[in-house]
Amino acid sequence: MFSKNSDENLKTVRKIKVLQLIEALEIGGMERIIGVITCGLDRKKYNVEIWCIAKGGEIADELKDKGVKVRILNIFTYHNPFNILKLTFLLKKSKPDIVHTHGYFASTIGRIAAKLAGVPIIISHMHSTYWEYRKKHILMERFLNIFTHKIICCSKAVEEFVKSYERIKPSKTVVIYNGINEDRFSQPKNISSIKALFKINLSDPVVGTIASLTPHKGHKYLLEAAVKVLDTFPNSKFLIVGEGALRKELEQKVYNLNITSNIIFTGRRKEVANLLSIMDVVVLPSCIREGMPMSIIEAMAAGKPVVATNIGGIPEVVKDRETGLLVEPKSSSSLASAITRLLRDKEYATSLGETGKKHAEKFSSSIMAEKIEEIYNYYIDLKISKLEKEGCKFVRQQE
Repeated sequence: MFSKNSDENLKTVRKIKVLQLIEALEIGGMERIIGVITCGLDRKKYNVEIWCIAKGGEIADELKDKGVKVRILNIFTYHNPFNILKLTFLLKKSKPDIVHTHGYFASTIGRIAAKLAGVPIIISHMHSTYWEYRKKHILMERFLNIFTHKIICCSKAVEEFVKSYERIKPSKTVVIYNGINEDRFSQPKNISSIKALFKINLSDPVVGTIASLTPHKGHKYLLEAAVKVLDTFPNSKFLIVGEGALRKELEQKVYNLNITSNIIFTGRRKEVANLLSIMDVVVLPSCIREGMPMSIIEAMAAGKPVVATNIGGIPEVVKDRETGLLVEPKSSSSLASAITRLLRDKEYATSLGETGKKHAEKFSSSIMAEKIEEIYNYYIDLKISKLEKEGCKFVRQQE
């Protein structure tokens, strides 16, 4: 932020150096958000880098191709004090003005190291409601939040979790909704060729979900719902987009339910807009927690009717029977009923999709980046004001 001048009381204001810290940059909602933030910040004012504490991934490679500086540190645990010291040394050497952390692992080791390194501004970004936190996790969060300047919450539900469960002062939190680039989802797609890629007949209805294959996403309830939907629409195909630890377990469940020919596991996919284009209904069956689901915002931006569970930040995006249908978590029968209704009543499904598309405009990447810049600028101005009171004078570095 500041560089020395020949006069020790005169400092030059340069580009603000921001480090985005995350465990890894594989395909996922939080990971895509970091890319949106990094690419959305004003490059004339900010010098932004992403540090992957443990490893990289597909999104890391994508961002590198776009010219973003991504650094892989190969630090896999914060239980080893030497790893914390290593990150502290790297931060001291890099001299960032702002460290912005994402996810529990990066937010834990990142904030400890940032504090030890004397980083001027520390921001933490909460992407979900972690109700499964153990007591030790909650205590760690409370401790780290003492020296965290601001906690960005991706939804009101996440903010309420932070305030009530972690007992964080309301003055430290702010809600900034996740944002997307809507243009990616409004461009025409070749539906027939995309369906052919997955061996789906052009006339077959397609129900899709885009989420990591982890317990809190509730895929098992969607598979149970699929059995009921297939009673009415036997030619339906269910596209399960994503990867995760539950892959084999879910494939076994599909086999046990005898619906193998109707379920398609795609694994991780980058071309989300193409996949959404062939879906007649998009479902998110989350059953434990949910912060602010990117997949639902993207589905709405693509004009698709959505069915989602009434949990976490989802109701802040999906207005029941207005921009989509909300059902109770862990209810395969409710999921099946909502999906069947939308497949049967195409006019109603189209209406929900159109209303949802307009609503999705509120969740744009430009709005998100602008609000994050406001947070950065506020704390930068505070630091400058404090130094001015101490007798320092500033000149702006020429571009």
